[in-house]
Amino acid sequence: MDPPISVCLLIQLPQELLEHIFSHITAKQDISNLSRTCKALHAKTTEHLYKNITMKWQAIHPTRPLTVFNQHAAQSLRPNFLLQTILAKPEYAQSITSIKLQSMGIGGYWSSWDTFPRRKKPLEKRKPDIAPTWTVAMQRLVTDVVRKIALEEQRDDHGDGFAVSNQSWCDSIFMYDLDATIALLIWICPNLVSLDLGFHIGDDVLFLPRLLEKLSFIGSGLQAPGCHNLRKITLGRMRIAGEDEEESGIWTRVQWTHSHMDWRGYWAFFWCQNIQEIEMNLKDEITCEGFRELVSPPICSTLATLRLRESTVTPDRLARLLLCTPALKKLDYEYWTADKEFLVCESLSTAFSVVKSTLEHLRFVCHIKSPTVCAKSLVDGACHFHDFPVLSSLHLSPTVLLGCKPFFAPRIKEVVPPSLKELCFADDSLGNAWDAKELTSVLYDFIEGDWGATAPRMQRVYVTNDNHWFDETGENHLRNLCEANGLEYDL
Repeated sequence: MDPPISVCLLIQLPQELLEHIFSHITAKQDISNLSRTCKALHAKTTEHLYKNITMKWQAIHPTRPLTVFNQHAAQSLRPNFLLQTILAKPEYAQSITSIKLQSMGIGGYWSSWDTFPRRKKPLEKRKPDIAPTWTVAMQRLVTDVVRKIALEEQRDDHGDGFAVSNQSWCDSIFMYDLDATIALLIWICPNLVSLDLGFHIGDDVLFLPRLLEKLSFIGSGLQAPGCHNLRKITLGRMRIAGEDEEESGIWTRVQWTHSHMDWRGYWAFFWCQNIQEIEMNLKDEITCEGFRELVSPPICSTLATLRLRESTVTPDRLARLLLCTPALKKLDYEYWTADKEFLVCESLSTAFSVVKSTLEHLRFVCHIKSPTVCAKSLVDGACHFHDFPVLSSLHLSPTVLLGCKPFFAPRIKEVVPPSLKELCFADDSLGNAWDAKELTSVLYDFIEGDWGATAPRMQRVYVTNDNHWFDETGENHLRNLCEANGLEYDL
């Protein structure tokens, strides 16, 4: 006789086992479907359903859709609908740890430099029926939340301390203003750790920067605002070019995209008390304006990682920026510059030296508008790192480390620190100052020589061979040489 079959309903499983099962369901739609089966499973899947919020929509405005003029553009209103949902169900906000927002159709922004920032004029007043999703009850919820924040003594009729061009924070939210919506989302999500804004939040924004700046002075006495736990911010990151895009298009993006970016939108996140990682495509003009307008720049004592991707920030301006990051451990700096501008390595060395006592990982890549111009005519000097006490990973062009005259270049062991574990030579726009024979000579000298006495922790040496340095035979020879001398070689 067969033993009776033991049946256990899914909902009767222990909480720990349910959590383990839900963690293996990666598709959001599957979790959503599971949450709709019954009230009990809905309550248990809410945390997984709302933990990581990702939203994408098609851009419908020549610049960034801060204010949506087309009330039928439902995709662009998704962040606003999210705000309405978690205002009605505050327990959902407790589950949110990551928010990623991305407006698509970036190509339409390439020529937006000839448009005017929308906040040069007051926001257009809207009739109540323009925002039909905001019921009277929902509007009251927004008003109550904003009144509780009470960041300023002087408030408008809504109890709102923020007003831009005579438009209150509450009214801007009701008008689907994306800047105002994000500011309140950050506030009501107390466990928010990561925020990824894939469009240019720096495009003439004011609500979010004012909120973060005010909170930085108030401190943590208020009830656990979301930005108090914010650890990671990715701002304005875009794909520069694909295989089917021409070189001119790359530089159009870097030079002209969103020329009206506001420095407040970028500096805002340096005010977050516990921020640890920032990635942004910062423009030099924005950095300059920020230093000019700020009475006292923020000191970001918890920031450990700074990635400046697709940036035009000059080395001189970078030095001032790094003064705000006394605990920085990882710096990823991309410098996009015109072909008529010199790279003065003395200025670059000064910038890196600001954080040399804490810097562990450094990546520097230079993109010149006309890479056919020989780097020998554009680079002055070299950067040496022998006195960086904790630097373990170095990724840069040999032109920056050894100069643009290979015949007079120093030996690698003379310019790297004893703490170095990984050395990578980047084949960027400055790489054409060195040919394969010259680079092979300095690498072989270092690998076959007494590198252990200079950098006893060294583990890996490699080259990013994107353009011209080595063929497959040369790569294999270098790999075999590293292995024979106790080093790894990775591509």
